[in-house]
Amino acid sequence: MLRGKSSLFALLVACLVAAAWSGVGMAEEITHQNVGTMAANAKTAQDYEALANYYEARAKMHKEEAEDAKAQYEAIHKPMGKRTGSDQEVIATQETFMKEAAAHYLEMEKHSRKLAAMYHQLAKSAGGGQ
Repeated sequence: MLRGKSSLFALLVACLVAAAWSGVGMAEEITHQNVGTMAANAKTAQDYEALANYYEARAKMHKEEAEDAKAQYEAIHKPMGKRTGSDQEVIATQETFMKEAAAHYLEMEKHSRKLAAMYHQLAKSAGGGQ
């Protein structure tokens, strides 16, 4: 029974060594919490490309959030002809919120795309081939 456990342990150690040697799983994922640290420590083309990819993903997310805000409003307030009274006030308030939220997310998308372009340029300057 001990022999089976030793074989399993040896196999596990071999897999971990192989993964560490090949670099699999070694790169730290860039998150909202660590992006500042990752940007401050970036030195290689690979570092800058990772940051560019992070901001491209953020841009896509912001665009989807803008679309979601519009879709939510449209799902709640399907065109039903002219409305009056407090119902109209609620709809107008929600429409204002939707427009402001969509504009905010689209501005964030624009900002994230600019950052992505900047990091792609830094990757090229650092010797990256893109």
